[in-house]
Amino acid sequence: MRPLTRMVLFLLVVVALTMFAPTAPAQAATTASSPRITYVALGDSLGFGLWDFSRGGYVYRYAAMLAADTGATVSLINLSVPGWTSSDLLKALRTSWTFRLSVASAQVVTWDIGGNDLLRARDRYIAGTCGGTACLEEAVATFETNWKAIVWEIVRLRGGRPTVYRTMDLYYPFVAQDAASERLPVLLPYLREANAIINSTGCGVETAQVYQAFNGSYTDPLQPSQYLSFDGYHPNSAGHAVIARQLRTLGYEPAVATPVMCP
Repeated sequence: MRPLTRMVLFLLVVVALTMFAPTAPAQAATTASSPRITYVALGDSLGFGLWDFSRGGYVYRYAAMLAADTGATVSLINLSVPGWTSSDLLKALRTSWTFRLSVASAQVVTWDIGGNDLLRARDRYIAGTCGGTACLEEAVATFETNWKAIVWEIVRLRGGRPTVYRTMDLYYPFVAQDAASERLPVLLPYLREANAIINSTGCGVETAQVYQAFNGSYTDPLQPSQYLSFDGYHPNSAGHAVIARQLRTLGYEPAVATPVMCP
């Protein structure tokens, strides 16, 4: 297939995604002069909305809030993939034209990633195949490298155009289990370190404080059972609603960022 033909096909895919993705309803009536916003969501099963049977996850809730608060017509492209790690998202941003063209066209970009990075390391630690805490340290180090590269790619694809960049830190669903087994003092600091990486992003990116909303403090964390689904890991409808509200509190002021500004 010729490169030009391949590019045309990719453009058609992005147009189709934009046309058929759910459009968030605006609270106020829209007119021909209403602004139009393309919102691209990146992430893992949280962004996908797994187990939120009422509203499809925080992404669709946030899109509805965005439409209601701004009066804009919002076209949502949700590219979140269950099970993805930070390495998967970084690869997609570097190699997938669907991802690259979607981000390049978006005025609002959100992403959640990193939970599966730490979950896999935690599983290895519990199974005794971690090498002490080596796999936990490696997971955080890899996440930090990938996180910075993900932000850099998103900003580069936006090309310095005003953009609402929004992300979130990670909640801890295993407080009760890990406290009962005395693993919590070992494992929680690695999540705290990952959240410190996310919260120090800069580059025009604002971070929703999801850990605080779900768990409270690090010194005496709460088990967020009221926000978890039957699997004890993913958010339920109430949890997704909390995430959407945390994003909403950040407002919608766009930032102008360039890769040079992103360390």
